[in-house]
Amino acid sequence: MTMSEIITGKHDQVWALVDAKSFYCSCEQLFDPTLVNKPLVVLSNNDGCCVALSDQAKALGIQRGAPWFKVERNASMKGVHVRSSNYNLYADMSRRFIEELSKFSPCIEQYSIDEAFVRLDGFKLDQLHDYGREIKNTIYKNIGLPVRVGIGATPTLAKLGNHAAKVYERQVNGVIQIDSDYKREWLLARTEIQNIWGIGPKTATRLRTSGIDNALQLSQKNAQEMRRVWSVVLARTVMELQGVTCIAPGDIDETRKQILSSRSFGQGITEFEELKSALAFHCQRAGEKLRKQGSQANTVGVFLRTNRYKQLPQRNRSSAVALMCPSQDNYKFIESALQQLKQLYKEGYEYQKVGVILDELTPAENNSFQLDMFDTSDYDEAKRRELMAITDMMNAKFKNGIKPASVIATSNWHMKQAHRSNRWTTRLDELPIAKC
Repeated sequence: MTMSEIITGKHDQVWALVDAKSFYCSCEQLFDPTLVNKPLVVLSNNDGCCVALSDQAKALGIQRGAPWFKVERNASMKGVHVRSSNYNLYADMSRRFIEELSKFSPCIEQYSIDEAFVRLDGFKLDQLHDYGREIKNTIYKNIGLPVRVGIGATPTLAKLGNHAAKVYERQVNGVIQIDSDYKREWLLARTEIQNIWGIGPKTATRLRTSGIDNALQLSQKNAQEMRRVWSVVLARTVMELQGVTCIAPGDIDETRKQILSSRSFGQGITEFEELKSALAFHCQRAGEKLRKQGSQANTVGVFLRTNRYKQLPQRNRSSAVALMCPSQDNYKFIESALQQLKQLYKEGYEYQKVGVILDELTPAENNSFQLDMFDTSDYDEAKRRELMAITDMMNAKFKNGIKPASVIATSNWHMKQAHRSNRWTTRLDELPIAKC
């Protein structure tokens, strides 16, 4: 069966993956044109590491993930511009990005803040590339974001095509359609096994030991044999690489086995009350993530550490406590975490980070609880879950929302954003000013 038959015949699904180019940098350049075609770095939380780079910054040798304090001096000498992460701006631009994509297809599946899968069924094969180019041009015209488009018979091929559109952007103008066996095999032969969507590091290592080093070699395997020897998931990946759709974007299991919430402080913290406030905040954040993926936690862990890069007394401690009953309740997490913090904290140290880990996660079942005969509070777990659902809804709708009192006790621990740009699209007091 040829690729043409796969796309237009019995297996008639067509997928496109659209992603924004260097999304954080593009958002900053959109509202500050002086940054266009300039070396630009966007930093992570507390201005720690380089998380997004413009092409000009990459050309200067700056690596993604590099600690900013190590490259700051050299970058400043080379005229590199720097911005702190502006999450309000990025989230709003992501919303606009998805709204624009929805004009091209009724079936959109957002995969991350800057990329989404788009179903393009029903188009003739020779129309798809032009339609991909129209998507690219329209998004740039309407919201100012440059994007790349990969089109294929399956989500896996669309994702590989999108990656190729980045690598060969100048040659293909940001749009690649995998519409023939020749193109498919050429691309797969140049895709290392660990770069295939859905294949993790451990699986990639095992495949290499079996003599499978690239995507083409994997696609040439028999799917039934791969299912028997390896797994159903890998067998589906083989079929996807062959051009047969059997994985939807939501089918990749991304349920976390544990949930961590932590952030380095903008400045060193010595007071217990400030650590308590920060830890309560992270318990709330972790609880929201837990409920969003439909899980419940059996264990609450806490860690507390100083800055190992400073010539100061060092302390690094952690602990974990099992809950009497699996829970989704923020307040149970906070109660357990604060009790542990009292044991971990010691005066005389300047702490850099505190965090919470929710572990031993299981699917949440609202009508089934493993109760404890010595702890009657667990009878209220169902009602508490209803309360947490209302709290999540209120926090999503309103800016300040509902927070535990301990979260708002102090704000000295909040994130450092020394280079943050204005929140141009979400704050009236930070709107752009036009001078004439």
